[in-house]
Amino acid sequence: MRLVEACETKFNKHESFAPRYGWAKKAYDSCSVKHDQFNTDQAIIDLTVELGIGKSMVKSLRHWGVAFRIFTQVKIDNSEHAYPTSIGSTFFHDRLGWDPYCEHIDTLWLLHWWLLAPKSHVPAWWTAFNEFPGLEFTSEELEQWVTDQALSLNKKVSSASIKKDVNLLLRMYSSGQRQRDTYDDQIDSPFRELDLIRPSERDQTQFRFLIGPKAGLAPEIVLFSCIDFLLRARNNDQKTEKTVTISSLTKEAGSPGKVFNLTESALFSLLESCAKSNKDLLDLTEANGVAQLVFKGDPGVIAEEILRNHYSALTGRNCKKIGKAPLVGLDADSPANPPKAGKMAA
Repeated sequence: MRLVEACETKFNKHESFAPRYGWAKKAYDSCSVKHDQFNTDQAIIDLTVELGIGKSMVKSLRHWGVAFRIFTQVKIDNSEHAYPTSIGSTFFHDRLGWDPYCEHIDTLWLLHWWLLAPKSHVPAWWTAFNEFPGLEFTSEELEQWVTDQALSLNKKVSSASIKKDVNLLLRMYSSGQRQRDTYDDQIDSPFRELDLIRPSERDQTQFRFLIGPKAGLAPEIVLFSCIDFLLRARNNDQKTEKTVTISSLTKEAGSPGKVFNLTESALFSLLESCAKSNKDLLDLTEANGVAQLVFKGDPGVIAEEILRNHYSALTGRNCKKIGKAPLVGLDADSPANPPKAGKMAA
């Protein structure tokens, strides 16, 4: 998968705010009842009062809500209206949500996955995790890389916009205290918990991607992401192959191996654990020295069943009976309760 296939051509839409603790729930709440909350200046002003955040933060919340697939914007009467997606309704509904307040790191891993899944709304993030060749780097080197890749989108992007994207990406994910971190950076950056990027131990002006096993990354989350990747890469084609190599799930741009910074052996270990506890659904085999993941049924059905069982055990709730909207593939990005066709703009 290439950048032009995986991403919308959008840069610097975040108002320089990284997503904060509680923002996923705020994003869902902002459009769960009223769907025109973001489509006028007055609506945005009203949301500042309702959500208790500033006007620029409301605009940032709109960006991250769409980028994380919590809601999607539908054109009605030539105006954009926000509707919760299947993902948003399943996870962040007040009573029925699986993890409304992101109390479990598993939900952060899934949000990170959905942030980069096609069509991603953050091309700088996508190319940094999926295509950037460096392991240890400066922000300037990453900026130059993103600038070069933006040309493949036939998109003229200002250097200031790319600099803001790269700076925010590093603030959002870089774990470990840095001398120039603000107090807000240190206490309000949930995605730092994933420990995907750290400051270099040798030079505080440099960063490095952490490649290898990940503490707190559940096998079930990885298996779900692998199947979601296959379905999205094939545009929801229900004839998705029942066999896929571990190498492709590790090395292909857009794959879970790239997005989660996993080595092939680390990914194999996670999938092996999942296969052992779900022998009736999948298996790991080796043919001619090539490790393969084999599905014993419809991959999409398997992905959702394993994720529901995982969250049932994780939260103590019966997730098999709540949140029946699709969670895997492109259908998960659609409104859970779409507007009537007659209201939508042609």
